[in-house]
Amino acid sequence: MKFGFIRETTEKAIKAGIDKDTGICRTGLNDYLKAIFPNIDDWVHDKLIPNATINGKKVKTRPDYRSEELKIIVEFDGVPHYQSPIVVREDIRKTNDYIRLGYKVVRVPFFIYLNKYAVKTLFGVDMNEDLFKHKVSSISIKQGTTPMFFCPAGAKRMCEEFARFQDQLKVNIDYLESLNDEEELTGVSMLKKYLE
Repeated sequence: MKFGFIRETTEKAIKAGIDKDTGICRTGLNDYLKAIFPNIDDWVHDKLIPNATINGKKVKTRPDYRSEELKIIVEFDGVPHYQSPIVVREDIRKTNDYIRLGYKVVRVPFFIYLNKYAVKTLFGVDMNEDLFKHKVSSISIKQGTTPMFFCPAGAKRMCEEFARFQDQLKVNIDYLESLNDEEELTGVSMLKKYLE
């Protein structure tokens, strides 16, 4: 299987098609999970957690992917997770709720591609080879996915998440800097503050 930029499901990846800027395909998070955890087959997608309560109150959120065997919840954070401070705050609340329910929580930002380092950092799994094998920018002005297109809380969140993946941060900074004089659309100076 050829791995590409992440979308929540195989169906959404197929619908999105090939990335126009790079020519790279898109791949459902479920396909990545099969490759990262080949022996796990109890993934539940977008369903309420049965009998989940915190302090006597029923928890009514539907994680993107949940495995009871691994006791893990995996959320795909697409562009809308960076556009509204309400959504940013809600993601923090949901993460804390899932942790209180006893799950490890992995949030996969849309702009992070799953090479070996990212898989190890996010999931704690050593891969023999990269799933995503390209070194390309994962954000662009044309698609409205640079920090400048997000609310302040979303832009800060993006920068902090990128900081964990210095190799990918550098590739994106180099690309954005190559656009020359587009700071008001790239927000590259914000990203550069997180480059070590």
